[in-house]
Amino acid sequence: MSINIIPLIRWLILLRHPRLSYWYWKVDVDKKLPNPANPRTVNEKFFWRKVFDRYPELTKVSDRLRVRDWLKENQIDIDAPKIIWSGDDPANIPDAILENGGVAKANHGSGTNMILEEAPENRAAFDRRMRRYRRKPQGRKRLEWAYFGISRKIMVEELIPNINIEFKSYTYGEKVAMLVIIYDRFEDICADIWEPNENGEWGLVDRTAAVGRRAKRPFPDIAAEALKISSQIGGHFDQMRVDILSDGNKLWFSELTIYNMAGYLPGLGNDPDNSHNTSWDILQSWFMRTPQKGWKRIYANQLRDFVLANREASIIEEDA
Repeated sequence: MSINIIPLIRWLILLRHPRLSYWYWKVDVDKKLPNPANPRTVNEKFFWRKVFDRYPELTKVSDRLRVRDWLKENQIDIDAPKIIWSGDDPANIPDAILENGGVAKANHGSGTNMILEEAPENRAAFDRRMRRYRRKPQGRKRLEWAYFGISRKIMVEELIPNINIEFKSYTYGEKVAMLVIIYDRFEDICADIWEPNENGEWGLVDRTAAVGRRAKRPFPDIAAEALKISSQIGGHFDQMRVDILSDGNKLWFSELTIYNMAGYLPGLGNDPDNSHNTSWDILQSWFMRTPQKGWKRIYANQLRDFVLANREASIIEEDA
């Protein structure tokens, strides 16, 4: 009879990552100590992903440069803004490129975008800012390891005019469990949350997105295409947030997000019965599908048994 090592693994993780454990405790409305060794909620699954699921492709798709190659390799039919320049030192960006405007950003993390309608008035200040963005240690505080292996670059994309819609699809395999639609980010930002019912029909949800004010607008016609592409991308992963831009007539790829809001889902992420949690099957993760060695093999086998047992118990409860 084998010894259950999952409780031991849980405490080893909590002790090894005390600040991250405290953060997950803090964002839990019930203030429960997280269990990243046997995750039962979305937030715990994000914690688990950070510790165990070191799928190399996650680093590739987190890189804003290399993800474009991934899209082509997997025949994802969506355009992305053209890359005008990329390199190590922003001082090497030709003035002629900046004069035409664009979006300058670091390729390895969030919060590093700088939109340029025209050349920056102070080129030296621009260069300093972009160097600071390139040095940013993205994800270190919250163990977002997929960013760690990215070769940091500065890139300049073409500026797509009239972008006024952002689609954020929360995918679990091919299933899209939630679609957040953000409007007019740089003017009067607002957003709507849409979720599918049992018949797959999308309905407006009476919740407020993280950006704040609700838009309460009709479901855009082009959303169906965004959902189709998001589902196609999501099918390659156990969980992924797919970000797509639009002017209302055409779609452009934006980015893939491995760790939503650094690895949690506000308001829903601590509910084990929420559709996001029941849709996220960690047995489809790289860690659980890849043969492990040593104690990881024992742990993976025990975790698989727990997940399958919980799943069977849920089915029996529903049928009762």
